[in-house]
Amino acid sequence: MSQRLWFTVVSFVVFAAFAAAPAAWADKTVKEKGRIVYHFVKVEVMEIGDVPGHILGIVDQRGLVTVDTGDVGTWSTKVVVDLMNGTGPHQAYSVTTFEDKSTTITQAKGVTTSRPDGTSTFEGTFTYIGGTGRFAGIKGGGSYAGKRMAPLSPGVPVDSFQDYAATYTLPSQ
Repeated sequence: MSQRLWFTVVSFVVFAAFAAAPAAWADKTVKEKGRIVYHFVKVEVMEIGDVPGHILGIVDQRGLVTVDTGDVGTWSTKVVVDLMNGTGPHQAYSVTTFEDKSTTITQAKGVTTSRPDGTSTFEGTFTYIGGTGRFAGIKGGGSYAGKRMAPLSPGVPVDSFQDYAATYTLPSQ
């Protein structure tokens, strides 16, 4: 067999091996939707003093996440708000811990809007900034929208929910 034919055969075999490589070599992209149901654990609020109704606050929220993939987890978030009469921007950091102890960590930014009945709605976007276990190396993000179901009242836990849609990529194993 000539060197040229030998080189062609070997090149074809190498190309075929890589073309038929298992999908495990490729990153995995996931699209999911979920709902988070939670309540306020702690709220700290300070009036700014520039105009009536302008506050800064930090909120500790905890609850449960259900995902359309069948996953269930606990959710903990810390939110900073800058509100004028209940409306304004918010920023949050959240940790979700799933049953297998894998975690996702997100950073969110959005807007809270006060409603006449004392409840509020909110929406925004989030980015995955970390993960552990099966979520190690996660990249991506998504959007969310939700509602606080009752007015804030000192000492009374307030139920809230948010629905989200996410797209993320996990590195190959």
